Amino acid sequence: MSIRRALAILVATSLAACAPKTIPAEGPAPGSAAAATASPAPSTNAYTLTLDQLKAQSQVQNFEILGHSYFTGPHLASGSFGAGINTPRVYKGIAYLAGYPPTMFGVIVADVRDPANMKMISFIPNNPGTRTAYLRLNTQKMILVVGYDANAANPIQVPAGQSIKGGWAFYDVRDPAKPTKLGEFVAPGAATHGFEIDDRYVYGCASTTQTKKPVGSAQSLTVVDYSDASNPTQASVFHIQGQFEGESYAGDDLKNPDGTNQIIQCHEVNKDGNRLWVAWRDAGILLLDASDPTNLKQVGRYDYVPPYNGGSLGAAHTAAFVPHTTPNATLLLTNDEIFACPAGLDRIVDVTDPTHMTVLSTIRIPEIDDKYDAASGKFVCPPGQQSAHQPYFPPYGNGSLVFQAWYGQGMRAWDISNPYEPKEVGRFISPQYLRAPTPNTSPYSDSALDRHTREVFVDPDTNLVYVTDGNGGGLTVLKYTGPIPERAPIPGVR
Repeated sequence: MSIRRALAILVATSLAACAPKTIPAEGPAPGSAAAATASPAPSTNAYTLTLDQLKAQSQVQNFEILGHSYFTGPHLASGSFGAGINTPRVYKGIAYLAGYPPTMFGVIVADVRDPANMKMISFIPNNPGTRTAYLRLNTQKMILVVGYDANAANPIQVPAGQSIKGGWAFYDVRDPAKPTKLGEFVAPGAATHGFEIDDRYVYGCASTTQTKKPVGSAQSLTVVDYSDASNPTQASVFHIQGQFEGESYAGDDLKNPDGTNQIIQCHEVNKDGNRLWVAWRDAGILLLDASDPTNLKQVGRYDYVPPYNGGSLGAAHTAAFVPHTTPNATLLLTNDEIFACPAGLDRIVDVTDPTHMTVLSTIRIPEIDDKYDAASGKFVCPPGQQSAHQPYFPPYGNGSLVFQAWYGQGMRAWDISNPYEPKEVGRFISPQYLRAPTPNTSPYSDSALDRHTREVFVDPDTNLVYVTDGNGGGLTVLKYTGPIPERAPIPGVR
């Protein structure tokens, strides 16, 4: 037995002792909550499973597992048993996979036309001292946009005295086997996070020369013009008062109800026509008019912290507009990324009037979100990261079907055709990819206690579902086989 495999077995076996007990899969109960927690028995070594073993050791309802790959190789950080992946994008059978610390620092480009036999065809390494936060693909120009964010876990750091280059890099991927770097926009402070693109602009969360320190938790929204990808330039910046040096935050942006400081940080962007829906952590959800990308204007804001508490990273993670045929979105699915107890959950929000956004319902997993000990006055949660993470609306489902990555609870499918009463209609819960905690990689250490289901993407050409794991579990390809809602969600405000 190789030393690498022996270490993998040792890590999985030792961490399994503190993992949640097995709870059998159950059919979902009606209503807004999933019916059972996700805790299948840990594998002896979840990093060496065949496809058949993966199928046998996963919990699946209304999904069929078609393929899986760990994407092992020398591109991984030393000691990693598989590729940790954050964002997936797939076009014409080619996948672009953003690595996730501490296992991988770069982008895998892979041929995934045969899901049961996926193969890496090229690798784009990160800038030294950075991680790959997100990526997007301009399918018209075949330009891959990669976000770089300063990260101490990268084993390759910049030489002493040099600055880390965080920001966005632009690659020509017309030949995916030979990506060619076209240019780069360097964000002062080297902090970036979520972003979206159109044919000309990047709309992304980033630090600036004016950002308060620490810049990673005070990012504003930067618009970058990449019409000349060899020389991308800043078009505009939008920020909330208090994020820049010399400014003071408004009263509602200062403290959580528990007395801790709020985190006012642009986190993730979704573009809907000329509108941007931006999750801004403890500042809540912002709607911006981007009809003139050089002069963004606020249209509405839903700030729910307080009365709710933010977490160690802040609250609002994603503001995903529900697909619509009306001129503007009327419903929004938002989720918090909170690693405290209780963990982050989803909200369905009516945004018909963006100046008066209204919560209609929540999506929760009761055994994770709703266990409350009245005697101690505290919620009780299992170990690991159990927060909701990233929602994705497939091209089918009339806007009433959504797939939600939920960290330790796998990936869940919900029917929201009645936005007051969302129903779970499917799930994929992988084996537990238990990774040994790595020093100096916070917040990644907590994720080692469970699987780390990060993101979902649906290829509009094939309708196949791609799910990533951040702990080294790689990429899983699924086919949804469950019920497809026949109509769009009914109106919320009436």
